[in-house]
This record gives sequence, structure tokens and C-alpha cells, in this order.
Amino acid sequence: MSSSNSIKPPSKPGAWKVHSEEIVFETPYIRARQQRCETMRGAIVDPYHVFDLPNWAAMLAITPDHHAVLVRNYRHGSQRVMLELPGGIIDDDDPNTEHAVARELREETGYSADRIFALPPIHPYPGRFRQMAYPYLGIGAVKAHEQALEDDEDLEVITMPLGDAFRVFADGSTDIAIAHAGIMLAARHLITSNPDLSELRAHI
Repeated sequence: MSSSNSIKPPSKPGAWKVHSEEIVFETPYIRARQQRCETMRGAIVDPYHVFDLPNWAAMLAITPDHHAVLVRNYRHGSQRVMLELPGGIIDDDDPNTEHAVARELREETGYSADRIFALPPIHPYPGRFRQMAYPYLGIGAVKAHEQALEDDEDLEVITMPLGDAFRVFADGSTDIAIAHAGIMLAARHLITSNPDLSELRAHI
């Protein structure tokens, strides 16, 4: 992408014009779009690639004794074992995102949460990816089921004190997904601001 001194900045950011688009790659999981775009400044960006990916949901689940339910999950893209929140893709037959995240928590960890609070949806990678993430906070999580992992899932369930979990996601001491770090930040804000969650504040 190049710039020119003759292209003046707009008064404020705005949507690009898409002059042409071609789907150059498609599978059940991902669709790649190649576009010819024009920015608000009049610059032509060609090609620009946009990727459609499934939406997903994840949950910070907290046990009655104030431990976070987490997973260590091998991610082949980075070829690293990452510390993550339980979660996954929202299936077509999930009636809503809360159902999807409760299902993922149960399948990946065997836990179920007594109370579930929605956190603000996020755009994990807005520059290139059309995808939404729906984070949740789960309270009163207890082990009530056996894991039901998919063939490509290789993960370990761990629990740690809630305060330790917040610190681990913030201090860079282990490999984490950046979107999950953002979810932890939103969960911390909800805990400190919601009167219904006051019993958790001493543990963060």
C-alpha cells in the first residue's frame, strides 16, 4: 500500500468504496474475498483481502470457591499451547450465543455455570476478518459432565485462583490469545462495577 502527498486526509474516517470483489478461496470454514477498494482519501487499494470466518463465543467461568476454569489448548496456526478461556464456534443449530457458550463450556471442560452474564461483543481482527466474538462471564461453575471433545481438540482443563488468572492474562508470562485477554479485561470491569458480583471483588 502506498501513499501520495496529493491525497488529502478526510475530515474523519469513513467506509471504503468497494469497486469490485471476487471470492478467491472458499471452504466450509473460511471464505477469502479479493477486493479493489477506494479509501475516503481517494487512494486505490488493490488487491485487499477480507476473510469471512465463523463467529465464536467464550466464557470466563468461575467456581463457587473463586477459581477460574481455563484450558490449555494446542493451536496449530501458532504451533503453540495457549492458555485460553473455554469456547468455540457458534453452530448453526445453536439458538443463541449464550446457548453456544454454555455448550462449549460443557463440551470442553464438563463444567456448567449457574449464572451467566453477557460481556460486550468484540471484533477480534477487524482489519481483515469479518467475525464477531461473544464473551460471557459464568458464575457458580461446577463439574457436572464428562468432556466431549472434537477430533481436532487437544486440551487440558485447569483451574486457578481468580486473581492469579487475571494476572496471568495481563503479565505476559504465558502464551495467550489477545482476544481472550480482552475478554478478561471486560470481565474484570463487570465484576468491579456490578453490585450482583460484589462477592468476587476481594478475589481479583
